[in-house]
Amino acid sequence: MTITYIYHSCCAIEFDDFSIIIDYYIDSIKDGEETGWVSQHLLQNDKPLYVLCTHSHGDHFNEKVLSWDKERENITYLFSKEIIDTLKDNNLLKDEKIIYLDKFEEYRDDNIMVKAFGSTDAGASFYIEHKKKKLFHAGDLNNWHWNEEVPMDEAFVYENQYICELELLSEQVKKLDVAMFPLDPRLGKDFMRGGEQFVNKIKTKYFMPIHFGDSYKEIQQFEAIAHKAKTKLLKLEHTAQSFKIK
Repeated sequence: MTITYIYHSCCAIEFDDFSIIIDYYIDSIKDGEETGWVSQHLLQNDKPLYVLCTHSHGDHFNEKVLSWDKERENITYLFSKEIIDTLKDNNLLKDEKIIYLDKFEEYRDDNIMVKAFGSTDAGASFYIEHKKKKLFHAGDLNNWHWNEEVPMDEAFVYENQYICELELLSEQVKKLDVAMFPLDPRLGKDFMRGGEQFVNKIKTKYFMPIHFGDSYKEIQQFEAIAHKAKTKLLKLEHTAQSFKIK
């Protein structure tokens, strides 16, 4: 299995017989320009492709993905149910080719199982299984406490929402091979709190940060936290960076 960080919250996972791309927003970027990893690599092979989207925010969903099946037939679209309204508003609703998952709903075929879990923002998070591999993409599930910007009681409400969703997830997901999870420095000095709570609650082998913009140096601080939880941080330094996971 190879996992590639594309940009922002978009990641791709390649197996021998198929590939997955999650929360495509824009292609990989270098020096402000798209480098084309998705268009030049992922979309050029003949393997079946699963296109997942956790929610409709513009930095997680790009309607361009709906045109990818014009060039290839072996694409399966798995979207959170929240996206339906956005597609309706933009006259893009094509129910015949999109499978929508509400919270706790599952999709299964011969390759994968995908189950939707909750979020502390819009849409869902996704748990994915392929054979013995267990993956999780948080979407916008995170401890969005904003404790440097809002009153303490409001920050407590936000954190409690996250703790509740994390508890629901951990009741069904005990361990993961890879977690793709937000580490957003905009939250201030406690920006890693959600990630720390996550790896302390769910045994996670590898942790890939997402939703951090270009703050590569800041997210490396999570390595010490990950180490305490016996988790390995996938140290991102640029877009289109790939890691082979055994």
